[in-house]
Amino acid sequence: MVVYVDTSVIVAAIDRGDRRNKEADKFLLREKEKIISPLVLAEVFSVVSRNSDRLMSGFDVEIDEEDLPAVIARLSMKKYGLNVIYSFDKEFTIFGEVPAEIKLAITLAPKLKLRTLDLLHLSNAWNLRLNGYDVDEFATFDSGILEKAVVVGELTNIRVIEP
Repeated sequence: MVVYVDTSVIVAAIDRGDRRNKEADKFLLREKEKIISPLVLAEVFSVVSRNSDRLMSGFDVEIDEEDLPAVIARLSMKKYGLNVIYSFDKEFTIFGEVPAEIKLAITLAPKLKLRTLDLLHLSNAWNLRLNGYDVDEFATFDSGILEKAVVVGELTNIRVIEP
């Protein structure tokens, strides 16, 4: 059993000012196998880069602002046992060959009507499940995904949970 962790959960865990910080931290410290995609890494870098002053307040450490996203991402991965997994599968579509998660996102889009990044996270988790990873949960704080949890479960056989 594996849980795909959405960026929202990691950001809540690393942001001590987030109202969901304790829940996210407790959830991520569970023994269950936790995976993320490279998309999660890119989002963590983006969030940390835009909020470095707030995230570093209260710490008596000097870290170059450009290095901070990598430091926080690496420490979070180590602390929470997050593994980056990515499938390099490609699928043929009427548009030509595309990464499998893009084809899955295109498939999910008319059914879920979610934002692009949300679709990509879900399609990454679904693609990993289809490729033999036992992804059974998708952890998120994203309200749009949580509102579509039943439909996501029916389409992908992955349970959407809120930590």
